[in-house]
Amino acid sequence: MKKTVKLGVVGFGRIVELVHLPILKKIHQIEVHGIFDITPQRLELAAKRGFQTYAHLDELLDSSVDAVLIATPPHSHFEVASAALRKGKHVIVEKPVTESLNEAVQLLELSQMEKKAVTVFQNRRFDSDYLFVKQMLAEERLGRILFVERRHHMFGSGASFGVKSFYPDWRNEARFGGGALLDWGVHLVDQLLRLQLGEIESVEARKHVLRWGQGDVDDYVYASMRLDNGILMSMEINFGSNAEVPIWIIGGEKATLQINNTKEAYLLEKGKPRQMLTISDSKEESADRIYSSFAGFLLREEELVVSLDQAIESMDLIDKINKQAIK
Repeated sequence: MKKTVKLGVVGFGRIVELVHLPILKKIHQIEVHGIFDITPQRLELAAKRGFQTYAHLDELLDSSVDAVLIATPPHSHFEVASAALRKGKHVIVEKPVTESLNEAVQLLELSQMEKKAVTVFQNRRFDSDYLFVKQMLAEERLGRILFVERRHHMFGSGASFGVKSFYPDWRNEARFGGGALLDWGVHLVDQLLRLQLGEIESVEARKHVLRWGQGDVDDYVYASMRLDNGILMSMEINFGSNAEVPIWIIGGEKATLQINNTKEAYLLEKGKPRQMLTISDSKEESADRIYSSFAGFLLREEELVVSLDQAIESMDLIDKINKQAIK
């Protein structure tokens, strides 16, 4: 029986450098075998850090890797993941799983045909505020839920996060799969769906470009979803604002929960002073679990924390938002 998973990395950008590699250092069952990138400067950096490098994707896929991490812009996720599956590799892909619902469904069919696993790095499932929301709902502190509002405001698309030797502005261009909905919206959609409050019956949405001359993709998205039990869910992503807005407002028959972007949480009950609540970071629940469950699935057939079916559910809602959006 295999004791470790050999992982190949496709795309050595900042997200791999600053997020994935620190996690992988803690997951002893996964060994980073090699890195492929189309940018010579990034390959040089990877080599300096002791990694085997590959100048061509086929070379990495023909190597002895068991699985591949795909951390490229979204427009290439489907192509690279499909190539990896056909070469007999398991796949972990950065969000969004693909650029479209159709591609995600095709990827599921291919993974089933090749009998290989696909998981998605939905790391915001393990944010402290989200875990706190789940705890409050499980404890029924708010009573029967009436509405859920989720917001994410930031000034700019995050293009400055990208590496200069590639093309940092890819987040602002449709040809790369950029835009607020696919970048941050996929996190909010995943969080809302994983609350499992009911089935979505209807969707209304708006998508706009607010900051003229800085790309051709949406930087403002608002969507409202009505569930089959009457609960109203909404989400807003605004790349033109750094206002300190509440990131969660959840209303119930007993009380309302408000969480600010500073992670301050308040319980508001009618006729009572607002109560400040403490959000603590969980050491047991972290994004490390995505990788540990991936290794566990491959080595011991344990359950994946993030399934491809769940990713398709998210892409289905994103597809509905795109189709219903007033622009």
